[in-house]
Amino acid sequence: MLAEAAFVVEGARAVRPHVSGVRIGGVSLALSGASPDDVRLSNELEAFRDDGEPPDIEVQVEWVEELQRWPGNPVFDSGAIWTLFRDGPDFTFDFTSPVFGACPYKRLRTDRDFRSAQLILNREALGNHQPVFSLEYPADELLITNYLASGLGVEVHGCGLVDSETGGHLFLGHSGAGKSTTTMLWKSLRNPEILSDDRIILRLHNGELWMYGTPWHGEAAFAMPGKSRIRRIFIIEHGDQNQISPLSRSQAVGELFARSFPPFHNANALERTVEFLDRILDTVPCYRFQFVPDARAVDAVLGVL
Repeated sequence: MLAEAAFVVEGARAVRPHVSGVRIGGVSLALSGASPDDVRLSNELEAFRDDGEPPDIEVQVEWVEELQRWPGNPVFDSGAIWTLFRDGPDFTFDFTSPVFGACPYKRLRTDRDFRSAQLILNREALGNHQPVFSLEYPADELLITNYLASGLGVEVHGCGLVDSETGGHLFLGHSGAGKSTTTMLWKSLRNPEILSDDRIILRLHNGELWMYGTPWHGEAAFAMPGKSRIRRIFIIEHGDQNQISPLSRSQAVGELFARSFPPFHNANALERTVEFLDRILDTVPCYRFQFVPDARAVDAVLGVL
C-alpha cells in the first residue's frame, strides 16, 4: 500500500510526504501523510519517537469526506471502539464512538502481515475535533501486536521495572492484582526505571528474554521506551503473606497466556503466540507471587535473586 505512494505529484513537481517514526517493542513504524498534522503524535507516542530506523511497518494517512460502515459481518468485535472485517487476505478495522456518530470516524486497513497499512480519517466526523492524532490508541497497539504475533513477540499485562542493582523485574497480573501497587512500592523503596505499569512487550534475542516499555500505561501513568533483559517472571496476586512458588511449565504457559494480548481473531497468530510463550520458558523460570503490599514484598523478590 504505502510503497506505491512514496510521493505525490502536484503539477510537475514531486512532493514528498511528511513522516513521523516511532519505535515500540523493537518494532519501527513510519507514519506518512500529506501534512504535518496528518502525522502528529500524541504525547504518549512522542516519547517513543524514532525517525532513524528503516520501518518494519509503513502506514499512510489519508482523509475522505465521509466513511460508511464496512459491508458484511465482522469477524471480531472488540466490545469497545473497534470492529474487524476481512477483505480477502487483508484486514479492515473500523473505529466508532458515540462521540462521532454511528459511522466510523477512522478506518485502518492492513495487509495480512501487518507490514503495510492505511489509516483513513473521516472528515465529516473529525473535522471539528482538533488536534487529530491518527495513530492514537488503540490503532498503534493493533499494528504492533499483530505484527509481533507472527512469532516475534507478545504484549503482556504487567509492570516492568529495571533496578539499578538487580536488573529487570517483570510482574504480570490481571486488573486489580496489584501491578500499580507493586510499581509504587518499588518506586518508593528502590527508585527503579519503570518501563510500564500496565503493558509490556516481550521478545527473545539470542536465547535471552527482553522486556520493552510501551506507551499504553496504567493508572500510575508510567511509560518509557527502554528495555531490559529479565531472568524471572512473577505472576502476582494479593495474599495474606508473601509467598513465592515455582510454576510447572504447563501452569506457566497457561498463566502467561491468560495475561497476554494475542490477536484472538487469528487462529494462526494465536498458535504462534502460545509457541512463543512456551519458548520463553526455555530461558526463564516463572513463579506465582502472593504478596502483601508493604516493603516485605520487595524483600521477598530480592531474596529469590
